[in-house]
Amino acid sequence: MKKNNNIFIAMLFLLVLLLVSIAFLSVYLVKSSNFVLYKMVLNIILIVATFVSILIFINIIIIIKLLNGKNISSISRKWVQFSLRFIYPNIINLSRLFRFDKDIIRSVFSELNNRLIMLSSIHVSPEEILILLPHCLQKSSCPHKITNHIKNCKRCGFCDIDNLIALKEKYGTKLFVATGGTLARKIIKEIKPKAIIAVACERDLSSGILDVRGIPVIGVLNERPEGPCVNTHVNVQKIEEIIQCFIAEGE
Repeated sequence: MKKNNNIFIAMLFLLVLLLVSIAFLSVYLVKSSNFVLYKMVLNIILIVATFVSILIFINIIIIIKLLNGKNISSISRKWVQFSLRFIYPNIINLSRLFRFDKDIIRSVFSELNNRLIMLSSIHVSPEEILILLPHCLQKSSCPHKITNHIKNCKRCGFCDIDNLIALKEKYGTKLFVATGGTLARKIIKEIKPKAIIAVACERDLSSGILDVRGIPVIGVLNERPEGPCVNTHVNVQKIEEIIQCFIAEGE
């Protein structure tokens, strides 16, 4: 995980370097140009590039503290939550350009999101928590499809669904299986939860976190011993710990 964090920070520094390069290029062009309008446009680019570079650098400092498990102020937390929505897509584009593994960036983004939410000390009742699961957690050979209703599960114990249903029964949370983003959004709209625990791969988690606004989403990466989208697993204990964190104040 530390290696992944370092790559994420490196991509942020690369983004700053790119913006600083644009700023220096603008300075050079301003000094070598005789056209007033041209100079004005370049000056605007210079100011914007410099300003954004400073803001990203501030983000880097706060993110390093977060990744090292240190506390940050509520202002810093809100600032990072806001700015990450704009910075993250650019980091993904940079990773694509330099052929870095995008899943590393996505996993660190999800982890940052989780830490920011945990620092927010959000407390809700169990029935206001929605646990969203991918259908690939179910054994692929199982004839009892649970995408329409989780109660179709026969509790055989051959996949993690049984243990997750046990969690639902223990705490009284909402538990649904979604086959994709469209269905997930539909479930969220109908259930209207106050907190979401989402299980998915790096790509689906990061896109889901960005899609959902106004509701805290904690992402839990699934494990894929047989490859993507088939017979995946999840750390059920980790999900229980997140539930306990959300309902701690009420207890």
